[in-house]
Amino acid sequence: MTQADLDDPAALAAADPSGMLAAAAGAGAQARAAGALAEQAALVGPMPDTVVVAGMGGSGVAGDVLAALAFAESSAPVVTVKGDRLPAFVGPGTLLVAVSYSGNTDETLSAVEQGLKAGARLLAVASGGRLAELAEDRNVPLVLVEGGHQPRAAFWSMVVPVLLAAEASGVLRPLRSQVAAAAAALDAEAAELGPAVHAAANPAKQAALRLAGKLPVVWGTGQLGAVAATRFRTQCNENAKVSVVSAAVPEADHNDVMGLEPGLGPGRELVLLRDPPGEHQRDGLRLAAVCEALGADPVVRRSREGPPLARLARLVAFADFTSTYLGVARGVDPSTIATIDRVKAALAAGAREVNSPRAREVNSPGAGAAPRPGAGEAPRPGAGEAPPSGAGEARRGDGRGARP
Repeated sequence: MTQADLDDPAALAAADPSGMLAAAAGAGAQARAAGALAEQAALVGPMPDTVVVAGMGGSGVAGDVLAALAFAESSAPVVTVKGDRLPAFVGPGTLLVAVSYSGNTDETLSAVEQGLKAGARLLAVASGGRLAELAEDRNVPLVLVEGGHQPRAAFWSMVVPVLLAAEASGVLRPLRSQVAAAAAALDAEAAELGPAVHAAANPAKQAALRLAGKLPVVWGTGQLGAVAATRFRTQCNENAKVSVVSAAVPEADHNDVMGLEPGLGPGRELVLLRDPPGEHQRDGLRLAAVCEALGADPVVRRSREGPPLARLARLVAFADFTSTYLGVARGVDPSTIATIDRVKAALAAGAREVNSPRAREVNSPGAGAAPRPGAGEAPRPGAGEAPPSGAGEARRGDGRGARP
């Protein structure tokens, strides 16, 4: 799909039949509605020793956002669990926030069972399902959010109640004004990045066209930029059906950058999601040095000024619009997640799938083990054996390995 296609309303509507672009444009209204629903729930509780947010996929990112905001102001550690098991420290002093948009996420429900057995204080956020039923049966606080979206398109429905629950327990300072600022920022981003804005003036469409056919390498600065980089990756995974590499600065400069050492080349594109107010003073120098070393001209999006949640909102909106345009540009339906659906169906099938030939092959004790030397193969050097002649020497002609 060309730039002209991204600017054609009929072509966009046909390529996005489930309205993922409309969902991105409505994020501000979603944040306001989530705030109103959260205020109706009994969220007030004692200050916890620790906070654990259990959730998967588009729901679990709410824990990442809480951890980022709590990083600079909370004395209670915040841990996000994206799996079936809770850490050993969970106990009566733990606030366990279970987040599942569908309310039927097996991993989250398993974590809830463990948390209740350990005596943790539970709070649930869902649109229904088994999690909502459990919360009602146990008489624990429940924020029942609006349903009908893909979980990843309900980002603010999940995030806002989690943050307000943390506020109600003393983990975060009052942030209702931040929610309002974030909603206003989302409205402004929709006006700048939405489908009606032509590509020539639309940074999200421009970014999508640059990323088409490339491997996006996304780095985020500060706590908020790191969350946005993860969001960018997962949104591209699901909306555009592409693999993405994401990392946080400055950690990326200590390892990820080596994967780019030959230069970005024609197959990769660097994306920088920057939160200048949250950066260390050295972060700008780090990025400038990396771009100079790689000869890179990255896609850059900045959060600008304002309260933390509003800054995050701007970066998340960019990720949501760009990833959806990228899916459209690639000719895929942004809303469908066929492989995820197949995996969930296989898990639901239970024993029949577990006993399938492929499952037995994957789960066999020797799966993934390195092959043992067979007949006619030379054994590998053991401890104390000299390596083959030439091993460890610099190869001639590659310009690396031997120091002058």
